[in-house]
Amino acid sequence: MELNLKKIFRKSKEDLDHKSHLKLIESDFQEKEKKICTSLNLIQEENNFLKQKIKLLEKENYHLRDGLTTIQKNLADSIQSNNQALETLAEVDCSFDSIKSESVEILKETKQLNKNIENTNQNSIEIDKGAKSILEALAGLADIAFQTKLLSFNASVEAARAGDAGKGFAVVAEEVQNLANATSKLLNSIKEKTFSFENISEELKSSSEDSLNTGHLISDKISSFDKTISTTIKKNKNALGKISATNDEIFMSLAKLDHVIWKVNTYLSVIEGKPVFKFVDHFNCRLGKWYYQGEGKKSFSDLSCYKLLEESHADVHNGTKQIFDYLDEVQLNINEISSGAEKMEIASENVFSGLDKILQAKKNQSN
Repeated sequence: MELNLKKIFRKSKEDLDHKSHLKLIESDFQEKEKKICTSLNLIQEENNFLKQKIKLLEKENYHLRDGLTTIQKNLADSIQSNNQALETLAEVDCSFDSIKSESVEILKETKQLNKNIENTNQNSIEIDKGAKSILEALAGLADIAFQTKLLSFNASVEAARAGDAGKGFAVVAEEVQNLANATSKLLNSIKEKTFSFENISEELKSSSEDSLNTGHLISDKISSFDKTISTTIKKNKNALGKISATNDEIFMSLAKLDHVIWKVNTYLSVIEGKPVFKFVDHFNCRLGKWYYQGEGKKSFSDLSCYKLLEESHADVHNGTKQIFDYLDEVQLNINEISSGAEKMEIASENVFSGLDKILQAKKNQSN
């Protein structure tokens, strides 16, 4: 009996020890469960927080894209306005060149006109001298006619003294008298016309001198106008060059902004798990059209650094293409997507650097 009691007592004790142990295990389990629950709650809170942050970043990326797109449009509009201004200035420049050419021709013709007027003036001087010489000669002939009349009168007197013997001499004296009278009459008529001719010659000389002076004034004004046109053309060409350079800088900035928006859209596509914009190759984007067929090819293709831009630009598009190829399973293909993003970012940096080099090379070429 005593032995049985001991066994029962021992078993009871063992049972109590086991129960205590179970209680300890249960307590420990409950404590660990609480910790696990606490940790899970923290993880859940952190997960919710990360989701909120991702959603916020996604939302802000869309806002950023919209804001950048607005700036992009403004820059594109500025370039369009500048291009229109450049076209107008180019037309003005052509007009100035035409005016310059015409002013040179007018100046040339005016100089020839002045030369002709100088010749006319010189001829009028010679005509005036000739008229004076004729008048002097007429004065001499008038003196001779007077002497002839006087001689005829003396001959008549002598013939009258000689009587019948002087009749023949008297006839000759009469004829000489008639000749002297006719000569005097003719001389008076010539003198009258010569005086009128002298007045015309004086008027022609005065008119030629006035025309010559006016011609010189016109030549001076045209020369001054020609200098003003030349200065204006030079300033206009300088302004045209500066506006063109500014337009180039704006376009380079626009091209960089295009790539920023391109990258933002690419990352938004990764977040969405599908393309959020239409993919185009590097031939058909704004920069590609500028590079292969637009103002870039026209104005910059002679620069050695121009060709270096092509490969980097193509790599930007190829990087995005690689990302788009794996958008169906973003989580499974995250490594390939990351590789494409890295390729895109490196190429984008090279595009930025290439655009800066092209712009600087153009400036160096212009100086």
